[in-house]
Amino acid sequence: MAIVCDVVTDVRIMKEIVLLQKEVWGAESVTSMPQMIAAIHHGGAVIAAFDEGKVVGFCYGFPGHSAGKTYLFSHMMAIHPDYRDEGLGQSLKERQRLWAIAYGYDKIAWTFDPLETRNAHLNLNKLGGIVKVYLTNYYGELNDSMAGSFPSDRFLVEWELYSPRSEIAIKHGITADETIWSAYDFLFEWQLEGAFPRPCPATFHPTADAYLVPVPNSIRDMKQSAPELAKTWRFELRRQLTQSFAQGYCVVGLWRTEQPVHYYVLEKKQFE
Repeated sequence: MAIVCDVVTDVRIMKEIVLLQKEVWGAESVTSMPQMIAAIHHGGAVIAAFDEGKVVGFCYGFPGHSAGKTYLFSHMMAIHPDYRDEGLGQSLKERQRLWAIAYGYDKIAWTFDPLETRNAHLNLNKLGGIVKVYLTNYYGELNDSMAGSFPSDRFLVEWELYSPRSEIAIKHGITADETIWSAYDFLFEWQLEGAFPRPCPATFHPTADAYLVPVPNSIRDMKQSAPELAKTWRFELRRQLTQSFAQGYCVVGLWRTEQPVHYYVLEKKQFE
């Protein structure tokens, strides 16, 4: 399979991207063709993945501005269901990074659901992003087909494009620290309840420089079979991570295990 990722400006291809969005996300979440056209003429970019001319994935970003700095905000990415687990997400983000650097940006930011560990692995381990901000119910209550009404909490990923961390992640992945990560204490514990893990609520009183934060490794199965437990995880992670970020901690990686949970790696240090 020879997939090519490239910048898109053609209206016809934009229309194909709209159809892909509808297939992946549904009609309510579509970024329209006129919106994408406007963005690419004013500091944004649409990157598409092509398989023999067919659009099989895309990512889209527009300029953002905060605290006196301008960056690229990567609003949406979608992969055709037949092409998942083929590394297209990483390829699209790396192509977006090259475009952003050429255009003069030094940072890309985007959001993702903290409960989606597959996305976390890409964003933190393969790309080298970090998370310092927890956004509560970012899009409002969403009607999840498996869990019903579900709060749309999000992490805000910051990807410093020139940082040594991002260079290492793209070339090798953030994996060398796992021997160190395994020595960290747990921010809170979990216990098995049937087929799924349940968080054990704990009083927030971190004193160490680093912690491991458990997160279920199969949230979609949990939403389908134990939706109330999925919501319990949402609220416990919200409580613990909101307080952690307020104390100067940030998420720097995801330690994947053979257990029912993976672990976010929470460290108190600054990144350039």
